Amino acid sequence: MTNTAECGNPTAGPLPVSRTRATASLHTHYRKPLLYKNALAVNPAAIVARRLKRLPTIIDKLKRHPNMNVTTMHDLGGCRVILETVAEVDALVERLQGARRAQNVITRSYDYLRRHPGPQDSGYRGVHLVYEYRATKPDFWGSAVEVQIRTGLQHAWATAVETLDLFGGTRLKYGTGDEDLKRFFLVVSSLMAVDEGLPQPQAAATSPGALRGELRSLEKELGLLSRLSGYVALVEQFGSDKRTTFLMQLNRTEQTLYLELFSNAASAEAKLEEVENQGDDNIDAVLVASSKVGMLKSAYPNYFANTSAFSAFVQSQIDQA
Repeated sequence: MTNTAECGNPTAGPLPVSRTRATASLHTHYRKPLLYKNALAVNPAAIVARRLKRLPTIIDKLKRHPNMNVTTMHDLGGCRVILETVAEVDALVERLQGARRAQNVITRSYDYLRRHPGPQDSGYRGVHLVYEYRATKPDFWGSAVEVQIRTGLQHAWATAVETLDLFGGTRLKYGTGDEDLKRFFLVVSSLMAVDEGLPQPQAAATSPGALRGELRSLEKELGLLSRLSGYVALVEQFGSDKRTTFLMQLNRTEQTLYLELFSNAASAEAKLEEVENQGDDNIDAVLVASSKVGMLKSAYPNYFANTSAFSAFVQSQIDQA
């Protein structure tokens, strides 16, 4: 069955979401080798993984942005790179920007670390590069894919936000929800920016001492660290299985994770579509590809409720208050 969405440009007619996701998947396939080469040149321990935006997320974004068209949504699919330091992020961005070839065209860049546009009001930080496909398949020319580049600290923050949204039913990722929760994550982001020697988000640009005191008060009121530590999911270990396409289904109520492996992306896509068509809001499914289960767990820790890095940073800041 082909999924369609009529959100976005009303004159464009139904938009073939499955085909567009396939386009993004193809483009991501071409991007990944280049990313591996350059990311590992910067840091041999770099984490590189592909990602495709889930169908419910696509439809939700189209509803939130009525003027957006699924064919122009640049973050429909992409790759994520996790590095250790800001210097490594800068080095990788420089390498990628200098590696432009006919089939590797960067059309837009978003620096959420310093400027253009800088840290977001939500506290999100990282660097995004948008590529346009111009390689061997003319039918897909013009499709876009996004590369997200973050430090481990920035990724820990984003992971905690997605974990809370996933298990707690919040929508912090989209800048809505409880004001105290939003403030908590903004304050943490500002302290992380200080730790990395980068500009703070404007809405929380104050002294580290003041931020730590505020964070301690917010944690006392919210008990967020305890909530995050309770989000535990069990995952079956597949060891050295050579199949590299994974479908993860997370049951939010039972806090259990089912991981299914496929030998090819087409079978995995079909299974994902089947799960999404069931319409069970309690099941969150995502299709990802990575060469090793360990790398997959590192690149997508939100789906394993692995918030230890975030919690450790927050506790260290509270201890200094």
